[in-house]
Amino acid sequence: MDQDEIARVITKDIAGALFSISHQNYPMAAKLMAQVKALSKKQNRPISLIQDVSGMTDPLDMEFGLKSGVDWLVVANPEQAKMAKKLNKNIPIIWKAGKFPKDAGVDSILHAKLEDPDAEVAGIGHIKHRVSLHVKQKILESIKHMAQHTNASAIAVSDLGEAKALSAMRPVQKIILHPKNEFHAHQASIYWGVHPIFPQSNLQATLKNRQLVTKGKRFIDATKIKHVTINSV
Repeated sequence: MDQDEIARVITKDIAGALFSISHQNYPMAAKLMAQVKALSKKQNRPISLIQDVSGMTDPLDMEFGLKSGVDWLVVANPEQAKMAKKLNKNIPIIWKAGKFPKDAGVDSILHAKLEDPDAEVAGIGHIKHRVSLHVKQKILESIKHMAQHTNASAIAVSDLGEAKALSAMRPVQKIILHPKNEFHAHQASIYWGVHPIFPQSNLQATLKNRQLVTKGKRFIDATKIKHVTINSV
């Protein structure tokens, strides 16, 4: 794909790009990943770079992907998951081998058929995330309730964990993540209903420019969760 083709795909609001990287195509992979990152930044549309290492035979392939800035890894066995965490303890792991393993420390699962999935991987299957109750679960439920009663179109938060918890609650409103950490913006894009924007973006202007909230509609600003406000675009 050339730069114009990548830009058009990003404009369609894809959530992520899946790569299968080997030592034979390191230069091509590095160039393509850099293009995706640059264009997603230009359009203020964070995209998850996902590396599938389930069929990997050379551990250097995983190391190259992590050093190049992939946001997720797809693995097929516990050894791959352990290797990934040794290289980067914060990298989220997607499991591609049936049911969730008990002790592999994975975050999500990729399977052909899943109920109520979070994301669809074209031609492969669906992704479902493992999400536990948030420490501020009751506050988030109150914010969701407020959004419903004020007819808000979106709920904006600044914490990835809060965005994940809201995603699991399946609100009718869009979930806007405006994090302090750019990595979290990329990672969040494959969570159901989450529309991340890059740090230091103007929240209200981005909502309007990306048409995440149309003119005259309300949104809940919970980026400072102790001071939640109702705003209009």
